[in-house]
Amino acid sequence: MKNNDFNDIGLFKFQIIAPAINGTHGFSCNEEYFKNISNKTFTFNNKEYHFTKSCIKHWYLSYKNQGYKALEKKKRCDYKTSRKLSNDVIQRIITIREKFPNITGTMIYKKLVDEKYINKLDVSKDTILRFLRNNNLKASQTINIERRMFEMEHVNDCWQSDTSFGPYITIDNKKYRTKLIMFIDDKSRIITGFDFFLNDTAINMQSVLKIAIKTYGKPKRLFVDNGSSYNNKQLSLICARLGIELIHAKPYSPESKAKIERSFRTIKDGWMRCTNWNEFTSLEDVKKSLQIFIYNEYLNKVHSSTNETPNARWHNEYANVTFLDNTFIDQSFLHKVERKVRNDKTIKIENNYYEIPFKYVGKTIEIRYNPLSLNEVYIFENNQKLETCQIVDKIANSKIKRKNNIDYSKVVNDERDVLDMEDV
Repeated sequence: MKNNDFNDIGLFKFQIIAPAINGTHGFSCNEEYFKNISNKTFTFNNKEYHFTKSCIKHWYLSYKNQGYKALEKKKRCDYKTSRKLSNDVIQRIITIREKFPNITGTMIYKKLVDEKYINKLDVSKDTILRFLRNNNLKASQTINIERRMFEMEHVNDCWQSDTSFGPYITIDNKKYRTKLIMFIDDKSRIITGFDFFLNDTAINMQSVLKIAIKTYGKPKRLFVDNGSSYNNKQLSLICARLGIELIHAKPYSPESKAKIERSFRTIKDGWMRCTNWNEFTSLEDVKKSLQIFIYNEYLNKVHSSTNETPNARWHNEYANVTFLDNTFIDQSFLHKVERKVRNDKTIKIENNYYEIPFKYVGKTIEIRYNPLSLNEVYIFENNQKLETCQIVDKIANSKIKRKNNIDYSKVVNDERDVLDMEDV
């Protein structure tokens, strides 16, 4: 998570109450769950906390009445970001643990220092050891794990998602390895969403998830991989707004994702390994081909574990599926960032500059935007949209007459008349 994300506390609270929101805690009632969870220790920003039953219940009721915004902590004017491990360091720790399951925390710290991922003066060994302990990454926790077969009670109780390598295709005389991002429902094994991309990114994953929710309703839980495409602040915010409990698989535990891995294998055996890829010249060609296989064979073939077809098993409970308003879904999938408005009334997002009203100059504002459509962004405050802002039109700006009545589109060719518009 980036240091300027000040509402991590909202996500932290949501993860605690999410089982009560969706009724997935396994207790006879929410009161019993609140009592049980109040006896546990939670870690937030490397500090340990205990919360009373009434406190947790208050979060739950606030969320039920006002949604995710009720859990967010308002930014103080004297807000300061605390030092923490960067995403690059965290990903490197996970990579080292995957490669060396029994390596000690001390040796992980030494590797990070030797590889210049961290500086001894900035990050202590205790910080790394604490991170390993709090995230179940200790060496002793990587062996002798008890595993049991399980299945969700109802459809949309839990979706699983992961990315798999797809076929090679040739586009404009260049060969590319495609990536298949897919979601399946745990109970029915129905494929709720899929698409092919050239890159496995968080934005691509979220685009598939949005369509899946619009088509098959809202899942109570989302069980995903631990890679950067699935473990990021924006996805956590999206799930919190929608009321979805986000669960990440342990970094070096492929067995926990057995169901979606089995679905990938079925697709590769029944479709990918018996298709002539020389006939495909675009990602859309690949998607259409897999779509035919899924609709004609996968969804209507009796599954060996459930003894029903995925299609029939999911539609048997269709009446109990929760569908959300499409506008609400679109709003929930907006990315959120903070930006300080520059003196020229602009902010920068994804290499684009946006023109902001003059009254915000020098202020830090909350911006939300659709990462797939960057023509405009929105200024938000307390979860209310205040302004819509467009990409800077430099040509139009050059024709606006300033107070000195100079029309910069008509400046003559004399070098003395050439002005730097950035300084105006």
